[in-house]
Amino acid sequence: MSEKKPRAAQSVSDMVRSLGAVGLLVGLLATFVWFTRTESEQVLREVDWKSISIGAQTRTQLPTLGPVGLDKSWVATSARLEEIGEEDVWRVGVVSPSTEFVSVIVSKADVEKMLRKYINIESQEETTRVIGSKTYKLIEESKDKVLYTTESGNNILIYSTANWDETTKFVESLKVPTK
Repeated sequence: MSEKKPRAAQSVSDMVRSLGAVGLLVGLLATFVWFTRTESEQVLREVDWKSISIGAQTRTQLPTLGPVGLDKSWVATSARLEEIGEEDVWRVGVVSPSTEFVSVIVSKADVEKMLRKYINIESQEETTRVIGSKTYKLIEESKDKVLYTTESGNNILIYSTANWDETTKFVESLKVPTK
């Protein structure tokens, strides 16, 4: 006659087999879900940049510029007051109607420092571009554009992947919101 294992040994081996079976089922299910998933449309998290701007106005001397008066197809996705070293930096990022990114960055920090921190463009070739009544220095590379100027001691930098029509519309709409 064969000897039976003690009850405690049977429980442990049963538990290990059960966990192995459950792990195998979970692995199969995860593999199935992974290979049958569909890419869904990206959902944009909209922020109320105007309220953030008005709040930031009490904490900084910078003009908290943003796109005032654009229609609902322009979605603000970020707005923040931060620092580069000792200098305040105001930033607003927007997704354009063609789902491209456009942002404005304002600071008293050195333009070169701002370009290194916020912009990933290799080109050093600068031209100028007039939008509205202002002349901007322009660095353009492939689809990316950077426009910048200095106004009242503040460096204003606009980064865009949008076409020139949308970029121009964004730049022309830049204002400090009021309550």
